[in-house]
Amino acid sequence: MSLPPARPVGKGSHLAIVAPAGPFDKEAFLLGVDWLCERYHVSYSPEIFTKSGYFAGSDDRRLSELRQAIENPDVDAILCARGGYGATRILPGLDLEAIRAANKTIVGFSDITALHNLWAEAGVRSIHAPMVAALGKASEAIRTKWIEALEHPETERKWHLKRIDGGANGAEGVLVGGNLAVLGALNGTPFTPKLKGKILFLEDVGERPYRIDRMLTTLKQSGWFDVVSGVVLGAFTEGDPGPDGTSVDDVFCEHFSELDCPVLAGLSAGHISENVPLNFGAPAKIVGDCLIVNP
Repeated sequence: MSLPPARPVGKGSHLAIVAPAGPFDKEAFLLGVDWLCERYHVSYSPEIFTKSGYFAGSDDRRLSELRQAIENPDVDAILCARGGYGATRILPGLDLEAIRAANKTIVGFSDITALHNLWAEAGVRSIHAPMVAALGKASEAIRTKWIEALEHPETERKWHLKRIDGGANGAEGVLVGGNLAVLGALNGTPFTPKLKGKILFLEDVGERPYRIDRMLTTLKQSGWFDVVSGVVLGAFTEGDPGPDGTSVDDVFCEHFSELDCPVLAGLSAGHISENVPLNFGAPAKIVGDCLIVNP
């Protein structure tokens, strides 16, 4: 069963920007804000530019900022400035009931995967998509798809991809997932994703093939791939083979070629310029080589 629709967003809606993870380039951020302001009412705290090492300020600052965006009744949706690292550190301070009651979409990817998972646990939809610091220089095609995903989350979207499994021809389930490394870091914690019957999307950046193999092995041994209804692989960038010559595609074939559920590869989503938005929490189907969201 898919998650219920989140709070509606349209032209003129109030979007709150938060930085729950790493710091970001101010110029790129302001370019994104300028574009957003052409269509929406946008707000953010002046403290969002705080830098504390590899964090956008202390855990308390980032947590307080996100809580305020969740609890402010005037805010219609929450946008993340950038990923990086840090979202997992503030998970214990977030209230599932408050997230559920607010029912606001959160938009982001990469480290924001930790929040996507928490939103799913709360029964609220989210969007895996470019963040504010990337929107200023995003293509018009991606910007259009970004607006459509936010304002029309129930619209059917379809991609023809590559099958790399020997399993069933089709599958159905709610679309969830995100960054492989972040999901792996949640494994064994109180925030381990609940994946039974779900279609799991995965992407990553900067991980050599042996490291992807290690993470997939951990998830396989933890039973993740025994309970999902299907797997969709997005972009795995900056992960060139080492001296042994083993590629990321080789790792995928070894792990997924004999999986009982369907596995698709090649979705244009992740750490790439043409990062297509994905509506997490929406119903999805795999039919042959096709992923259909909101069938």
